[in-house]
Amino acid sequence: MKRINYAGGTLETGDAVAQAMVEYITSVGQSEMNITVDIPVREPSGGVATHSLVLGPGTQLDITDVAATAHDEVTTFPVPQFNKPVDLAASEPPEDAARAAREFDKAVADIEHELDHGDDG
Repeated sequence: MKRINYAGGTLETGDAVAQAMVEYITSVGQSEMNITVDIPVREPSGGVATHSLVLGPGTQLDITDVAATAHDEVTTFPVPQFNKPVDLAASEPPEDAARAAREFDKAVADIEHELDHGDDG
């Protein structure tokens, strides 16, 4: 079992889950991509619940060993499938977003034109 200090809190999960998180974070390198992952976490009551975490290149984890209990870690704490992060800079914006950006740019240009020329009418 591992205890993970993450975003000011602590989580307990299986060794393989913690290792997968470390491997993911180090694999994204210097990119600016983040993903949300759902991992199994031991609750204070002793039960297991799924927690959603945001992981990316700036994520900092402090991982320490915790005394393991008698249950099967592989079954209780299955390793989630971490999807490859999406590089938003490389993807094309949806047509609605492109149209909205053009409309915004035109509105800003109109305002700047009015400020430069005052009220000519």
